[in-house]
Amino acid sequence: MHDVRIELRRDIGRVSPQQGPWIRRKQIARIQGTPDPWALARIVDRRGDTLGWGLVSAASSISVRMLAWGEAPPEPDWLPRRLTAAFEARRAYRFEDEGTTGYREVNSEGDGLPGLVIDRYEDQMIVQITTAPMAAREDEIVAWLHARGHERVLVLLPETAAKQEGFVAGHRGTSPEKSLVFHEHGMRFEVPAPPSQKTGAYFDQRGNRRVVAHLAARRGGPLLDVGCHVGGFALHARRLGVPAVGLDQSAAALTYARANAANNGFDDVEWIQADMFAPWNDPRLDRQFGTIVLDPPKIAARRTDVDRALGAFVRLAQHASARIVPEGHLVLCTCSHHIGPEHLDRIALELPGRWRRVAWMGPGFDHPVAPAHREGDYLRVGVYQR
Repeated sequence: MHDVRIELRRDIGRVSPQQGPWIRRKQIARIQGTPDPWALARIVDRRGDTLGWGLVSAASSISVRMLAWGEAPPEPDWLPRRLTAAFEARRAYRFEDEGTTGYREVNSEGDGLPGLVIDRYEDQMIVQITTAPMAAREDEIVAWLHARGHERVLVLLPETAAKQEGFVAGHRGTSPEKSLVFHEHGMRFEVPAPPSQKTGAYFDQRGNRRVVAHLAARRGGPLLDVGCHVGGFALHARRLGVPAVGLDQSAAALTYARANAANNGFDDVEWIQADMFAPWNDPRLDRQFGTIVLDPPKIAARRTDVDRALGAFVRLAQHASARIVPEGHLVLCTCSHHIGPEHLDRIALELPGRWRRVAWMGPGFDHPVAPAHREGDYLRVGVYQR
């Protein structure tokens, strides 16, 4: 459907792939045609030259998410084509060969499918839709999955996204009764099942959990996993013989962490329920660690949050650095795209002593990012050594 034409304002500067795949409402001069979520819109400049083609979200401040740049529109069957390409890319990585049955099958703009995320938990597919155009195509997405033998499909339409995009929130499909089960590098994990929780095994940290575990094993000394959720960094380290401690504010998450430890034969991991940003008064933290991982929740949702978030992160890192042995490692993680490498380095520079960054990591191969899509480039992990 090519019945919508969107003309951009002449005073907004250049719009191109180098500026990312989003066009915001303030960049638009006029819309011709009905901008319904089924529309495939032609994007033109003030001279009428075609810049590309995109999906329209009339209620959102992000009015257009680009599907293709240039004169030629996407193929009429672009949706099944791109779903097929995304799934085939994951098969090529052969995650199952390394004992992994939980990973991301579709990563929104990174797979050319803006507003669509599909996570696999063994035979359970969790589909998360966050834009009106993808909500309009829900039936087609589910039918594509069913046609390829994926019978256990749960679709989530989150409340926040629904309000921003103008579709109806909810969930439907085959829902697990309590937990989602998967294997990661040969270890068995369970996480709370949606819709009560996010899709949330944090698959983007999967490779980083293994790297940090090997680093901790080489360095020696216990590992402290702050913001441990269901035990990821702690349990990977414990499997390599590293004594491990996990800390999280959520009692529910720690219940799963304990169960995951027991299911993998690790009954000696210590779990602490505490607010990571509060003073560290628990006596079990009053010791030295070879490696400390700081993995806070998203603390800077907006650019205006950055200074406040960095202040809290610095105080957290100071608590941690006082408990790290000489030549030990501090792992700083952020899932806020407004906090970049320069900010993590600033945190390290605020710590007593001299620290050096020895590694820089991000999400794994199943979390591709569209070039120049700054909002999609959110996970940063810096490893610092005293």
